[in-house]
Amino acid sequence: MFACSQGRLPGLLGFCASQGKREAGSSRQEAHGGTATPSGSDTGNSMRKWNRHLVFLVAVFTGIFSLLATTTSPAGAAGPTSLPNTTSAAAAGKAKALGIWLPCTPDDFRKQMTRRLLGRTTDTVPAGRVKSTYNGTGAAIQMKATYGEKISLSVETSVGGSVEAEKVVKIALEAGWSQTVVKETTETNEYSPIVQPGTYLHLQPFVTNLYVLYEAANIEMMYWVGIVWCRGNDTPSHRVAKIPVAETMCMWTGPAGTHCPPEGRGRRGGGGAPPPGGTPAPPAGPQPVTSVHGLADGTLLSTTDTGRIYKMVGGAPVWQATCGDGICTTTPRPTTQAVINAGPATPRNGATVIDQRGRIHLFVGGAPLWQETCAAPVTCGTPVKVSSWSVDARDHMNTLPADGQLVQAKAGSTDLPVAATVGGALIPFASPQEVIDSGHGSNWAAKVVAISPGSYHNLGAIPADGTLVQGAAGGVSTPVAMILGGAALPFDSPQEVIDSGYGTNWASKVQGIPARHFHTLPSIPKDGTLIQGSLGSTPVAAIMGGGRVNFGSPQEVIDSGFGTDWASKVRAVPSRAFSALPTRMVDGTRLAKSGATSEAAVIGGARVDFHTEAERDAAGYGDKPRHVVPARVWDAMTTKIAEGTRLAKAGATSEAAVIGGARVDFHTAAERDAAGYGDKPRQVVPARVWDAMSTKIADGTLLGRSDNTAQGAVVGGAVVAFQSMEELEAAGYGAEPLLIVPPRVWDAMGTKIADGTRLAKSGATSEAAVIGGARVDFHTAAERDTAGYGGNPRQVIPARVWDAMTTRIADGTRIKDAGSTGQAAIVGGAKITFANIEELTASGYANRPMQVVPQRIWTALTTRIADGTRIKSPDAATVWLMGEGQRVVTTETTGAWTIPQRVIDSIPLR
Repeated sequence: MFACSQGRLPGLLGFCASQGKREAGSSRQEAHGGTATPSGSDTGNSMRKWNRHLVFLVAVFTGIFSLLATTTSPAGAAGPTSLPNTTSAAAAGKAKALGIWLPCTPDDFRKQMTRRLLGRTTDTVPAGRVKSTYNGTGAAIQMKATYGEKISLSVETSVGGSVEAEKVVKIALEAGWSQTVVKETTETNEYSPIVQPGTYLHLQPFVTNLYVLYEAANIEMMYWVGIVWCRGNDTPSHRVAKIPVAETMCMWTGPAGTHCPPEGRGRRGGGGAPPPGGTPAPPAGPQPVTSVHGLADGTLLSTTDTGRIYKMVGGAPVWQATCGDGICTTTPRPTTQAVINAGPATPRNGATVIDQRGRIHLFVGGAPLWQETCAAPVTCGTPVKVSSWSVDARDHMNTLPADGQLVQAKAGSTDLPVAATVGGALIPFASPQEVIDSGHGSNWAAKVVAISPGSYHNLGAIPADGTLVQGAAGGVSTPVAMILGGAALPFDSPQEVIDSGYGTNWASKVQGIPARHFHTLPSIPKDGTLIQGSLGSTPVAAIMGGGRVNFGSPQEVIDSGFGTDWASKVRAVPSRAFSALPTRMVDGTRLAKSGATSEAAVIGGARVDFHTEAERDAAGYGDKPRHVVPARVWDAMTTKIAEGTRLAKAGATSEAAVIGGARVDFHTAAERDAAGYGDKPRQVVPARVWDAMSTKIADGTLLGRSDNTAQGAVVGGAVVAFQSMEELEAAGYGAEPLLIVPPRVWDAMGTKIADGTRLAKSGATSEAAVIGGARVDFHTAAERDTAGYGGNPRQVIPARVWDAMTTRIADGTRIKDAGSTGQAAIVGGAKITFANIEELTASGYANRPMQVVPQRIWTALTTRIADGTRIKSPDAATVWLMGEGQRVVTTETTGAWTIPQRVIDSIPLR
C-alpha cells in the first residue's frame, strides 16, 4: 500500500514507512485502541520495547493517514502538525543541507529537530494491582472505596529522555489530540457502594494512554575525538510516545479473582478528561451553535474549547466517548462547552437511544431505562445511536428517574398497574382515583409512559432514603413521612420535618402517594441503618435485627463495623420516632460481640451463645448476616428464652416449646400443631443448649390444655385447675399469657403441690406454706418470714382449692422449728423429735428436705403416734404396732417408720 523509498524501519518486521505521503485511492479506516506495556528505563532497550506499539500503529497507517487528511488546524490547513523550526547554528544547517559530517553542538542538534504527528490511538490499561476488601460482617454494608496510594504516571517515548517527552506533549496539546496530561492516579472512587456479605469490594486504578506516532528529522549526531558531529539525513526517525491523558479508579464488587468490567474503566458522569477509546469525529461544520434548544435528535456538536463530541437526544446534548460504530455519521456543528452546559440537563420523557451493545434505552424522568423489548405498548421509535459509555456514565442523564413520572407496562397479556416514580422506585396505583388523589391531575393518562415489563420491575418498590411522602385518599391525607431504610417514619409537626434537615421549603419535596400504599410501608428501617434523634437529641443508634441498638460512644460505632466515616451515614429522625422504635432484636438475628470472637443468635429475645463455629453452622446461622453489637450491649442481653418460643434441636428432628421457662417436648407433629405451635417460627438451638434446658415448668405459669378448654396454674409443680374465669382472674392470672400444652404433659404434672410452696388465698390476705402436702397457715407476716418463706414466690390459688387442702402434715416429713434448732419427723401424725443429728441420720432423714414450720405450729403438734402406725428402731428388726398410745409387736412389717430407739423405749407396752 505504501511506497518504501528509504528502506525498512528498524524493528518493524517488514513494514515500511510512507514518510507522510498517502497514495491515491487509499481507503479511510478507523484506528482502534490496543494494549501496551510501558517501556523500561534503559534507553538502549527502549526501541525494542516500543516495537509492539510501532508495529500496531504502522499496521493501521491507512486509518492514520485518513485521520491526517481530515484533521484541520483552526485556519483550516490540512496535513500533519509540525513543531516550527527554531534558529539553528550555521554548522548544523550546513550539515542538514549537505548531508555531510560537520562539527556542531548538542544544543544545535536539539533545536534543529522537527517533529510531525502522524497517527494516534488510545487504550485504557491498569495502572496498579487490584486491592480487595472483604465484607465479613454478615450484612450488606456501605464501604468506602479507598485505594490507599497514588501511582505516579509519566510521559514515555521510544527514544527516552524528558526533553523529548516535553516536546511531543507540546505538539500533541497544540494539535488538540490531548486536552490534559495526568501525573498520578486518584486514591479513591467517588462512590461508596453497598457490598453484600461474603463478597469483596475491588479497586484498581486505570490510566488512559494516548499513543502518538510521530516522525522527527533524522539529524544524526556522534561524538568523535571529543567533538560533536552532525549531518543531515532524509530518512525520517519514526517514534512513539505514550501520554497519560485520563485516569480513573475502577470499583466493582464480587468474588475474589474477578476483573474490572469494561464500563468501570472510565469516569462516571462525563466530567474531566475526554472518555477513553474513541475515534475522532468528522470536522465540524461552519454553522456555530449558540443554543441547543430546538436541535433535532441525532444532531452532532463539537465543542471547540474542550474538544468533546455531543449528540442531541430528546433535546439534551449527550457526550460521546467515540465516533465508532456509526455514531458520528454527519458533520458536527461547532459550539462551546458553555452552550452545552446551558442546555437541558436530561432528555425528555419517551426519548430513546441505542448504545454500542445494541441495548435500547427509553428515558423516563431523565433516566435511561433499558428496554428488553419494544413490543407494544412500548414505543421505541428510531433510537439515537450513542456510545455505551454515555449511558454507563449517565452523561446528561439521571441515574434514577425523577420523582413524579407516570409509567405502565404490559407483561404478556397482563396490564401492570400505572405507577409513579418516587425516590427512584415505583409506587403502583389501584385505581384512577388514586392517581388523581396523589396529585397527578385528571389528565394523568396523557402523562403515562409505556415501558417494558423488565424495566418496570427493575425500578423496585422501595424509595430512596430521605424521600418525603404523604398518603392521600378521598380528600384525607396521612401525616408526612420520611423514607428511611425502606420504612416510613411519620412526622408529627412541620417543625419535626425542619429539625430533621429538610429545610423550611420541605413541603415542595413531598411526593403524594395513595394512602393505601402509605399504610403498607414498614415502620422499622432495614438493618444497618444509622439514626439519631433530630438536633442530636438522642444517642446514635443502628437498626440490627429489627431493633434499635444505641451506641455509647463514637468508638462503639466504629467497632460495630460502620467505619470512621460513620457520621456521614447517620440520618436524623424525630426524637419521638427514635424512641418509638423497638429495642428488641427479632428472633433469628445473628450477633457478634465487638472486640471479641464471640457469636450468638437471638432466640426468644435472648442471647443464645455459640461455643464453636460448627455449633453455629449446625443451627443454621453460618450464612446469616452478622451484626456486631457493642460489648456493653452484648453483656446486658438476657439469656432467658421467652415464653412460647418454638425450638428445634440442631442435628435432630426434636421440637419443643418454652413454657414456664422449661423445654416442653412435642412427641409428634400433631401434638405440636394441636398446641398451636405449628405456625410459629422455628428457632434452632445447639444440641448443647437443648440438653441443658430445664424440663420443669415454673410456678406461676398459666397453662391451657390442647384437647379442651381447661386452664390451670402451675403451683408447686402441680396444675391447679380453674373452674371459672372468675376464679382465674381472682387468682391474678387474668393478664398472664396462656401457654398451651399437650394433654400428656398436663396429666403428667399431677395435682399435688410440692412442699415448700408459698400459697395465698384468692380474695383474702391468708398465706400458708405447703409442708408435707398440707397447708400450714401463717398467722402473721413475721411468722411467715421467720419460717423463711418471705422471699419465696407467692402463688395465689382459688379459695375453693385453699379450703379443700388438708392441714395434716404427711408422715415421713422432716420438719424444723422456726424458733429453735429442733428437728423432727412426722410419724403417725405425731412430731418425733431428734435429740441429735446422729438420731436423725440413723432414722433415714438426713437426705430428706427439711421444711421449716412456725414455732406455733411446732409447739401445737401432738407427740402421740396415731393408732395403726407401725414403727421400728434403726438397729432392730422388731416392728411395733401402735394402739391407744401403746405399742405391741406385730408380724406385719410393711410401711413401718424408723424412729429413734429412745422414742420407742418411752412408749409403754400393751
